[in-house]
Amino acid sequence: MAIETIQEYREEIENFTSKLGPGREALFRGQSDCRWKIKSSLERHGIDTIKCEEYYRIIDSYKPFINPLINKRYERRTTRKGYPFDFKEFEEGSWELPEMEYVAYLRHHGFPTPLIDFSCSYYIALFFACEDFNQEREKDGKVVLYSPPVVSLGGDNIPELRKLGRYVEAGKRHFAQQSQYLIPMQYNSEWEFISFKKVVESRTNEYMLRQIIISKYSKVKLMKELNGMNINRYTMYLNEDALIKSLADEWALKNA
Repeated sequence: MAIETIQEYREEIENFTSKLGPGREALFRGQSDCRWKIKSSLERHGIDTIKCEEYYRIIDSYKPFINPLINKRYERRTTRKGYPFDFKEFEEGSWELPEMEYVAYLRHHGFPTPLIDFSCSYYIALFFACEDFNQEREKDGKVVLYSPPVVSLGGDNIPELRKLGRYVEAGKRHFAQQSQYLIPMQYNSEWEFISFKKVVESRTNEYMLRQIIISKYSKVKLMKELNGMNINRYTMYLNEDALIKSLADEWALKNA
């Protein structure tokens, strides 16, 4: 059954969170088309699997093109010996990945990365599920609810979702959207980025995953309520284009 009201939505969220045990958190992701699969932008770029070292060498090579155009400078790290991180060492890669600030920066500006955006706020996730309210109403949206395992299993050929928390310097939009990122990964003689689908199908770690369908006929009504909470295109994206689009949305909602 598709959700039509904020109250129904809250009840579904509460039903999910009430089943979580101690120490479990919930993350939320909104998508305007319920038919869409969860994929990283790297997967949408046509890459289901890539070795971490290869990926880091690629993105490192683009820094000389990016640095002259931005205020922050990202230091070039690759030398003749390669990228200075041992992705073949299990413990090294399982502890933390390098340059996550840079990877998050690339993600927010449209470059393919292994990061999959989730939010700590189910209202923000609902906004993204309804964001296309002013287009032809042909598609139900959805909000994906995810709770990571309290303890993740690690080891060879065990797909996992690495969680990158909110404490990464990734710009204003990262904090406005209360973002956290999931990174599908696997160790197979060395660390590699994999597809979200591969992790879900493995069922190795005890995560919880479900979805709430948002009725295409209720997106306008839900967006009106979210706008009243100051959740709109501008407060989510915090740029000039988003400001103008949020004014257009406000006009459309008044006439809807």
